[in-house]
Amino acid sequence: MNNSSAAWQHGYYAADGYTYGYYREMTPTHLAWAALLQGEVMPLQRFRYVDLGCGQGFNLILLAACFPDSQFLGIDFMPAHVRHARKLAEEAELTNIRFVEADFLQLAQSPVSLLDGSGSELDGQVDYAVAHGIASWVSPTVRASLWALAGRLLRPGGLYYTSYNTVPGWLSAQPFQHLVRLNARTAVDGAVAIRKALETFARLEEVKAPIFAAQPGLKARLKTASEQDMAYVTQEYNNQSWQPLFVADMMAEAEAVKLAWLGTATLPDMFDGLMPAAAAKLIQAEADPVMRESLRDIATLKAFRRDLYIKGKAPAWAGERQRRITATRFVSAPFMELPEGSNGKLELATSAGKINFNRSVFKNVLDITGQPGGASLDEIQVRTGDASLSNTVQKVSLMMDAGWIQIPLAAPANAARLNLAIAQAVRDGAPYRVLAVPGVGQAASMDALKALLLAESANGEQFPAQAPAAEELLEKLAQLRRKLTVSLEIDGAKHTEGPVFDAELERLVREFSGPFWQAGKSLGML
Repeated sequence: MNNSSAAWQHGYYAADGYTYGYYREMTPTHLAWAALLQGEVMPLQRFRYVDLGCGQGFNLILLAACFPDSQFLGIDFMPAHVRHARKLAEEAELTNIRFVEADFLQLAQSPVSLLDGSGSELDGQVDYAVAHGIASWVSPTVRASLWALAGRLLRPGGLYYTSYNTVPGWLSAQPFQHLVRLNARTAVDGAVAIRKALETFARLEEVKAPIFAAQPGLKARLKTASEQDMAYVTQEYNNQSWQPLFVADMMAEAEAVKLAWLGTATLPDMFDGLMPAAAAKLIQAEADPVMRESLRDIATLKAFRRDLYIKGKAPAWAGERQRRITATRFVSAPFMELPEGSNGKLELATSAGKINFNRSVFKNVLDITGQPGGASLDEIQVRTGDASLSNTVQKVSLMMDAGWIQIPLAAPANAARLNLAIAQAVRDGAPYRVLAVPGVGQAASMDALKALLLAESANGEQFPAQAPAAEELLEKLAQLRRKLTVSLEIDGAKHTEGPVFDAELERLVREFSGPFWQAGKSLGML
């Protein structure tokens, strides 16, 4: 049966749930920094944040735990998503977040029924509205309602973040998606339709079908689809109205609901100097933002956009903007090491391609921001000897995009209850892969072993002030391993026992009960 045929689904594939992902670009700290670099000042305290199409709600719950003085609302039309989100929020004892099962078509006409966690109406009162990925998955009618709802909810000065698949980067995938949708006509969709289409294209490649020569990106796209989380892939390709979008068309739709183009939320894309000089010159010569951004997409074969729109564009004066930029503080990410690189170089992937940077430059910034309290951008510029402010801004923005440095919050919250709920759920089989880090308003990656250690470290419904001794944790793990398998990846291979496994397990447990626990307590994680 075609699972996207019910009237309430509007052609959207709703038979299976979406992933439980975390998206750094949607955090208020990231959005506020991106907006500030493009002239607009956004709040990081006592704001209202609405996620339009929140999926499982996991990302929004992480944010609500990090910003307890602010209000969060998640909207999704899939009952299973809302049920999961409400359950996790209740387990985390969060009172500043609500989830609503609703349809954009209905809400666009009357959003006055939407209330935040405190019971206040949100119509025209929202600071941040976000919609991750769905614009290119829904029908034009639903997308128009999504724009209309965002336009109504935002206050003057409110920020709208929308991410979506774009032309020309997704052109090579259109034949594959078309075949997936054709499978629906024979009552086959979901993961079965994906696998069937992948098998068909594998046979086409074997017979050297000309499409692979005509679309050089097709092979890589198919490989990615075969390796990604199937919960994402089924949502990506099974929607009846799936279509990569032109940025020019999105700009026109935004303008129709009084949302003005601000810029990108993808930090490296703000710096044209990272592009080949000829392409950058061509793009910068265009004064019209519609033409400029369209050329950017063509020049970089862009496949995915993260765009920012503002309701009522009124940039800060140049002096205020510079003061705010230079005063912004940064701290080294607590659980993310700088890669070793090769020959003193680090390779970063940008929309303009992979670019090599001097590793020592980034290491210097990490050393500066690794001091207690971190360092302001102004201090970073002075201590690194950068000749210009723009050089420092680009450097810290690239590092922030990579996750190596972050913006600390003035008054970190405590997300221990949420993180314990996450760890206990992972122990029981949940696919969560991050923990909330209130000190920087973001999240940090977590593997199954760390989740197990957290779950075993709790005293009832909370974490103790001091970490359990490593020896105590190793003993608990020895008992647990009689009933479950603990797997570690060592030098690219998985191990479940043996001397190498034992040595690595002890190292990880001692790191957990020492540096990780100390950092987790100081950042409000535990």
